[in-house]
Amino acid sequence: MLVTFKFLSRSPAKLTICASVLLFIGACQSHSPTVEIFAHRSIQAPDQAPDQAPTPAAETKAQSQLTAELLYDLLVASIASQRDQPMVALETISSAAYLSRDRRIIAEAIQFAMDIKQYQQAISLAQFFNRLHPDNYRIILSLAKAQFKLGEHQNALALLIDLVKNQTAQNTLPDTVVLQNIAALLSAQDQKTVLPEFIKYVEKNPANEQLTLTAALLASRLGNADEFIRLLDKTLELKPDWEFPGTLKLSELSTRDLDSMTSFADNYLIANPKHEKFKLQYARLLIQQDDIDSALDHLKEILVFNPDSADTLFTMGVIYLDKYLLEESKKALERYLELNLKNGRSWQKTDQSRIYLADIELELKNYSAAALYLHGVSSQRYYLDAQVKMAWVIVQRDDIDSALNHLQQIYTINDDQRVRIILEQDVLLKEHNQSDRSRLVLDEGLKEFPEHPNLLYSRGLLAAQMELLELHEQDMRKLIELQPDNARAYNALGYTLADKTDRLDEAMDLIAKANELLPDNSFILDSMGWVHFRLGHNEQAIKFLREALEGRQDAEIAAHLGEALWVAGHKDEAMKIWQQGTEWGPENSILKNTIDRFSQQQSTYFAPGYYPAQITQQLN
Repeated sequence: MLVTFKFLSRSPAKLTICASVLLFIGACQSHSPTVEIFAHRSIQAPDQAPDQAPTPAAETKAQSQLTAELLYDLLVASIASQRDQPMVALETISSAAYLSRDRRIIAEAIQFAMDIKQYQQAISLAQFFNRLHPDNYRIILSLAKAQFKLGEHQNALALLIDLVKNQTAQNTLPDTVVLQNIAALLSAQDQKTVLPEFIKYVEKNPANEQLTLTAALLASRLGNADEFIRLLDKTLELKPDWEFPGTLKLSELSTRDLDSMTSFADNYLIANPKHEKFKLQYARLLIQQDDIDSALDHLKEILVFNPDSADTLFTMGVIYLDKYLLEESKKALERYLELNLKNGRSWQKTDQSRIYLADIELELKNYSAAALYLHGVSSQRYYLDAQVKMAWVIVQRDDIDSALNHLQQIYTINDDQRVRIILEQDVLLKEHNQSDRSRLVLDEGLKEFPEHPNLLYSRGLLAAQMELLELHEQDMRKLIELQPDNARAYNALGYTLADKTDRLDEAMDLIAKANELLPDNSFILDSMGWVHFRLGHNEQAIKFLREALEGRQDAEIAAHLGEALWVAGHKDEAMKIWQQGTEWGPENSILKNTIDRFSQQQSTYFAPGYYPAQITQQLN
């Protein structure tokens, strides 16, 4: 008989029975020819009290002969939780736990008891679990947490310390997740009563590296960075080759002093050249500092010791892709994907690599290969990304209408995803110079989502390009009303007014507001320079436009700076700037139009044989 339940997500008074419990019930039912519904019973198991450890035979007997009672308890627990009767739910799920002696059901009962703040019951269940399945750190942590809640601080501390000491006695380093969980639990307690006792115990055992590291993690949790470093150093003195504290210190130093980070990393790697996780973290930190070449050197060293280091291959693949070294990126990511499939790693990581490989194949114009990678994406997290990219494959293989049809048929689960599909259609149409159709798509989108900021912004930009200034201002004003701190909206409206109208003072106010909200942004600095130029403030215009170009090599900024320089009499420099601009954006219409205007005014600078005239040759 198949029994289907509808269980609610957990809240303080709702109980979730996981799928594994239902499988357990099914397994139990296979031993019993009939199922009867018994009257409700007490929490204790029938033949022994909860505080007595069962024998394996008793456990087997309970699982094979008490199926109907177990099923009854789970049914009652589920119904009671849905009807907001938490105590009834706790009583029956606890009864099921004692009857089944199944770790999944006991763990569920412990969690539910904690959720509804029945800590004494949680303690009894956790102790019962621990006798059946000793050394389960999650249950020990739950037991300690319940004891803390009841004010049994000494018992809880002793339990946590024993959890570390047991690992020490076995001469093995404990799972660092355990230490992190202990530190998290301690940091949530009353610091006046719990922490001094723990620190006192650590000080009495100065040679225990596990306790010292736990104290370091606790210091980090409490925001004491200096104590964190001090205790990490002490841990590394006790065990210099322990990679986890070394990696923690490396990351902490990266937030303080890069020279100290580099010095520590170099010395650590001399002593521990094969520490893969440390070296990988160091490479990632170097990437954050834009030291890409040094990062690649360390990543290559990892592959010397471990050619199948999946995380290293993935990181290298992404770096190569960012540097537009497509073949190198493809090779690394293909190997990463192969290792993931072989070792059964998470589908999300596997699908992420498929997305990147599809990007590479698209760039290489291998559309069939890109489609194969995208078809392989199965995880929910990357499903939408894959389907959107498939539209770009379709537009290359077939036509834009097929691509648009694909986008419209993508299954979406919320409004955000629906809006993204609308925006992707807009981008696709703009890429193919179909502004009128793009306008229709955005109009329809705004009928469905009339106050969505991204839709308003996109249609506002399109309206400016189509010289629909009234619509542009309407959308940007509405966006500013909805998001008073949206720097992009102030900048877009200010630039349009400066470029296409004589409302220059108003434009200056809008752009100044954008610059206040988002300082040092190259696009806003470009707008500021342009409005100064339109006001006749050439020197100020050149100053802002130079700053904009230093921050971003952009053809439109080059067009503006070149024009300001030309008008100010710096014609040779203007020509050089325009030449650079054509290298960054040879098809940029604003740059082309700017050069055309000035070539008509003074043909000398653009005559064949004159040095900067190669600009016009590139544009023709």
